Amino acid sequence: MELLLPNFGYPFLLIFSRLSAFMAIFPPFAWRGIPVPLRIFFALILSLLIALMWQGERPVMPAGDLAFMLAVAREIAAGIILGFFVTLFLSLFLMAGQFMDHMAGLTMGSVFDPLFGSQVTYIGQFFYFFAVVLFLTVNGHHPLLLALQESFRIIPLAGPWFSPALPQQFFKLFAGVFLLAFQIAAPVIVVMLILDMALGFLSRAMPQIHIFIISFSLKILLTLALLLLLLPYLEGMLGYLFARMAADFILIMERW
Repeated sequence: MELLLPNFGYPFLLIFSRLSAFMAIFPPFAWRGIPVPLRIFFALILSLLIALMWQGERPVMPAGDLAFMLAVAREIAAGIILGFFVTLFLSLFLMAGQFMDHMAGLTMGSVFDPLFGSQVTYIGQFFYFFAVVLFLTVNGHHPLLLALQESFRIIPLAGPWFSPALPQQFFKLFAGVFLLAFQIAAPVIVVMLILDMALGFLSRAMPQIHIFIISFSLKILLTLALLLLLLPYLEGMLGYLFARMAADFILIMERW
C-alpha cells in the first residue's frame, strides 16, 4: 500500500490534473449546462485508462511539498493551455458568424447567452453549434483524444515548464484563426459591401427613397440566402479545418 502512491497514484494524479483542466476548458464539456460531476467522472475515466496503458518512464514523486504542488500546478497549466487552443480554434466559427451578423445589421439583435456568459449573435451562435455538432458527427473528437494521449509522450509528466517559443506560436495561431474566420465570412462581407455601394448610388439618384429602412430587410434576406448557398460547402471546409486543428494541436505540444 505504501508503494501505491509513488508507483501508480502519483502519475495518475498528474494525468488527472492535466485532463481535468482540459475538460474544464474543452467544449462541449465547458458549457455551463454540463454538470461538474460529469466532467470530473469523464476526466477520471480517461486518466485511469491512460495511466493503465502508460508505457513511458513514470515520474519520481518529489520529496518536498512545494515541488509536489508545483508539479501538479504545471500539469493543470498544461491542460488549460491545450484546452484553450481547442476552444480558440472552435471559436473561429463564432467569430465568422459575428462578422456576417455585423455586415447584415443583426448585431442589434444580439442576446445574452448563459451558455457563453456573454452577448452572442444569431448567425454566430448557429455557426458555432453547427461546427460542434459536425465535429462530433464526423468523429473529430477521436483524433483529438488520441492527440491528447500523445501529449503525455510529447510533454512528459513532471517535466520542465513551457519554452519561450510557445507564446509566440500561440500568437501565430490566433492570427491564423482570425484570418480563417474572415475567409469564411468573406462571401457575405463582399456581397454586403457591393450592396452598400449600390444602395449609396441609388440614394444619390433617388433621394426620396428611404434607403436606410429598405437596407435592413434587404441585407438580412440576402445574408440568409448566401448562408443557404454556403451550407453545402461547409462540410468539406470544416473537415479541412478539423484536420488542421489536429496538426496545430501537435505543433503546440512540440513547441512546449
